[in-house]
Amino acid sequence: MFCSTCGADSQNINSYCKHCGEWLPDLKAGSRLAFGGETPQQNIFSGLFMSALSALAALFSAIALYATYLGSSDAKWSIYVAAAFCLCIAGWQASSFIIGLKLSRRLKKGREAPPVGEFKTHQAASALNEADLTSIVGTPSITEGTTRELQPNRRAGRDTQR
Repeated sequence: MFCSTCGADSQNINSYCKHCGEWLPDLKAGSRLAFGGETPQQNIFSGLFMSALSALAALFSAIALYATYLGSSDAKWSIYVAAAFCLCIAGWQASSFIIGLKLSRRLKKGREAPPVGEFKTHQAASALNEADLTSIVGTPSITEGTTRELQPNRRAGRDTQR
């Protein structure tokens, strides 16, 4: 597969281009109607939008329930429990929104190209000193000559009645 942006070849579908970092959708699959979009960036944006919308709706519902029934004599315990659940949902969706923002920023930061001269300024690492092999070079190996000793003895007549 070729990248439609930079033309680089040998690319995988449903992944990022190895050369320019652009998303490469599967064009053979046709236009699928999916919630969020085709790219991960579009999916993250849809998740952020839905998290923010549901957090605001849950917070508004909790405030409306408390403002309407707080201190009222006709309020039942279930109203306060429903408002508390709405507050919990608002908190959960707000945290989901914050995590989505962090993910979006990390994805955007990862796709940015480093400055042109950044990789050229590194210095070569110093070489290690040569190893002192005199203590082990003269020592014979434990397994030296074992192949000759492990060869099976071939007898002229084999005992086949075992």
